[in-house]
Amino acid sequence: MKEKIIPETLKKVVEEISNLPGYGEKSAQKLAVNILNMPRGEALKLIENFTEMLEKIHPCRECGIYAEEELCPVCLDEDRDKTVICVVEESFDAFAIERTGKYNGLYHVIGGRLSPLEEITPEDLNIESLIERVEKNPVKEVILATNPTVEGEATASYIYNLLKNKNIIISRIGYGLPFGAILENADDFTLAKALEHKTPI
Repeated sequence: MKEKIIPETLKKVVEEISNLPGYGEKSAQKLAVNILNMPRGEALKLIENFTEMLEKIHPCRECGIYAEEELCPVCLDEDRDKTVICVVEESFDAFAIERTGKYNGLYHVIGGRLSPLEEITPEDLNIESLIERVEKNPVKEVILATNPTVEGEATASYIYNLLKNKNIIISRIGYGLPFGAILENADDFTLAKALEHKTPI
């Protein structure tokens, strides 16, 4: 197919989607086509929901979980164990852990993982505020629940080195999760087992 026959508007949408992490040209094309093939009313409702999401959703001021209020429900919950912080890469990792019902502490979303190939450095992540929380609050344990991938392990190791002299317990999420797995894709049982088998570092 000659590129000049691709409608300019469609081309722009595909290019914009391709700029998102995890999307290549083919997956961007597929998403654009799926939206075009939706009934018009459903497609417009989807766009409306995107707009509402952009207006209402933002990171929690304290932990970084996506929320509609200044503080997320976890940080506002007086019954949560304030002495334990579970460090995750993204909000959906925390949402996945919450579904297990096996964790009652707080969270800290660092917003990604170290990746030299993608030029993601510690300065690009929400790590400094984690150290501040540990120093200012009565934290007794930090659970490193970054994904069990090469990048996730490197991130966990980096954070461990920053915290190891803070007189707290530092644990790594257990390997109920296979190496290379993504937290938000794991089933509830596997995640629950991983939390139960967390290990001190």
